[in-house]
Amino acid sequence: MITVHGVVDGSPVSGGVESVTAQSLWIDLLRPSPDEVATVAAVTGIHVPTHEKMQEIQASSRLSRRGDALVVTVPVLTGSGGFEPRNSPVTFILAGRRLVTVRYDTPHAFTTYLDALASGEQGLGSAGEILLDLMEAVVDRIADVLEGLGGGLDAMSHRVFHQHTQDNKRRRATSRELEALLRAIGRNGDLSSKARETLLGLKRMVAFLPHGDEPLGVTGAARRLETIGHDVQSLAEYVDFLGNKINFLLDATLGVINIQQNQIIKLFTIMSVLFLPPTLVASWYGMNFKNIPELQWDYGYAYAVALAIFAALLPYWLFKRKGWM
Repeated sequence: MITVHGVVDGSPVSGGVESVTAQSLWIDLLRPSPDEVATVAAVTGIHVPTHEKMQEIQASSRLSRRGDALVVTVPVLTGSGGFEPRNSPVTFILAGRRLVTVRYDTPHAFTTYLDALASGEQGLGSAGEILLDLMEAVVDRIADVLEGLGGGLDAMSHRVFHQHTQDNKRRRATSRELEALLRAIGRNGDLSSKARETLLGLKRMVAFLPHGDEPLGVTGAARRLETIGHDVQSLAEYVDFLGNKINFLLDATLGVINIQQNQIIKLFTIMSVLFLPPTLVASWYGMNFKNIPELQWDYGYAYAVALAIFAALLPYWLFKRKGWM
């Protein structure tokens, strides 16, 4: 699908493939067909990379200059609000007074920017200004995602270390709760790694673009690029902090699981030790000997029961005194 954005009488307008001209300001290609790619190439003379080419990870494939055109591919975080976040490559081609974007998904930053254009909250300037606006939109979206991620990790930390019931007694988390917590930590780790990849792509993009007003055709372009670079760097540091926190929560959750498993094993061990002395007493009086004096006592049965109870209580008292239970 092709969406062409331009300015007519000072107002932003949008059109389809029929609006592609050599004077088009921004040509947005979403999952373009071969015919649409051929149309853009024939009208503008811009070579549009294939999806396979966009997915290559080497720097020479993601950052290049073709004549006067700057070609930059950035993996942009998509689907961060769902269970399957992913990085979808987006190619920005800045050729003179024209910007061409190629994408096979719709990141939230693009949706927000296009909605702002449609509502009139966002105006269209030059192609370079649109490029900077899109970069800032992606940075803002990553910041929002990381803020939500940080809040979610705080809630998980509270679940791991500060779970209490209404009577303020510590409640032991069930195995299902801990399993769900592990899955949530894993999803957050996946999300943070994908956000880090997007920030790395933006960092390379900022370093690659010319830091000057004239090359981008934007007044104050150098200052805006510097601001974007600082924001990306600060967010990258915050992602590293979140990554360390995720690893800490993962280790802590696994530690809680190990403690609970050890408690179960300890319980079975104590129970077996407590029942071992009464079993020994019962085995004595279960022997098939004729001469067992207690068999002739009037209170022999009560004596055997009391001895079995005493044999169970003695190790229990010793365990409590040692602090083993």
